[in-house]
Amino acid sequence: MKYLAPLFFIFVQLLFAEPSVLTDPETTPIEEEAPAESSSGDIGSLFSGVTTSASLALEYVDLPTRPYVGEIIPLTIKLNPVDIASGNIEYTLQNEQGIRIFSDTPKRKVKDDGVYDTFYFLVQSSEIRIPDITATITSTGAVSEALSGSTISASTLSPPSGYANVLAEKFTIVNYKTTVYNNESNVVIFTAKANRCNINDFRIPNAIKQGFESKLSNVGESHMTYYVIIPNSEKTLNFSYFNLRKQRYETLSIPIVVDDDTVSTQSDLSPTDARHTELKVAASVVVVLILAGLFYWRRQKWYLYASALPMFYIIFSILPNEDICVKKDAPVYLLPIKNGTIFEMTLQEEHLEAEKEVGDFIKVHLGDGKVGWVNKHDLCSN
Repeated sequence: MKYLAPLFFIFVQLLFAEPSVLTDPETTPIEEEAPAESSSGDIGSLFSGVTTSASLALEYVDLPTRPYVGEIIPLTIKLNPVDIASGNIEYTLQNEQGIRIFSDTPKRKVKDDGVYDTFYFLVQSSEIRIPDITATITSTGAVSEALSGSTISASTLSPPSGYANVLAEKFTIVNYKTTVYNNESNVVIFTAKANRCNINDFRIPNAIKQGFESKLSNVGESHMTYYVIIPNSEKTLNFSYFNLRKQRYETLSIPIVVDDDTVSTQSDLSPTDARHTELKVAASVVVVLILAGLFYWRRQKWYLYASALPMFYIIFSILPNEDICVKKDAPVYLLPIKNGTIFEMTLQEEHLEAEKEVGDFIKVHLGDGKVGWVNKHDLCSN
């Protein structure tokens, strides 16, 4: 009996100790949480290449306060940090109203305090909303928070008569030429350049006929070749544009001086080929006379041989132009430009005097004294 008492005491201790071991608060949570921490680390590593928006900040700077309808306005976004300038940035623009993008590729300036990207938009109505913009760095996938646009009111112009429907920081006539179009009218062809101007909207009021012969539209500087048919009673061609720098209308005038040589080409609007030819012929004549004088004085034949080349050039230049056969219903163009203005069609197969070639076009003299251009594809096959 005395041996049973200690055994009973040990059994009771083990009985009460077993639950405490199984329910030990320090062991059970450790075994439960270890896999969770490992799982969280694995998920985070999968998205380690996606940067949060906190690393890419956008803001609008120097927004226009009161633009004009028809004006090209700059919208500049400042980005931080500066080192993002080394990577490609894609923009998402949406929710704009009353304006349309004029230049898809922004102009960039990198400064100490950030990267400045400038887009250009054309104002189309008096109530406009600046677009919401989101930027993405393509190399890292960093995405900015959406930059919300704001609303701006634009002013509508009340232009005078003769307004050519364009606003520009500067509009300059480079050169011009006037030729006879028919018995009642003349055609004025001029080249112009303009800065920050939507040159596509250019139009002169009250013209009989007008249009672009060529144009290149850019934010910085646009170029165009334009023709206008006006009554031959007009002594000047006048039109105005709105000067954005001076905030006023300015009138440009082209004097109507009809050129006896009714050659209308783009090269005629700069130093003309005809004048160059005249100078070359005159110079050749002088060279021939000098060489002839040297031969008479020194009696050396090589002076005569040397004079042969300029002599051939003189003869070639004064030879009459050849005739070419032009198909029936062939278009006669005002200028030698693809998709240029057609001012006449041949009524039948005609033999016309050809003067010179410019690309795929040949300058021809028409029966009524006009001069035009026909495409080589419209020549007779035989």
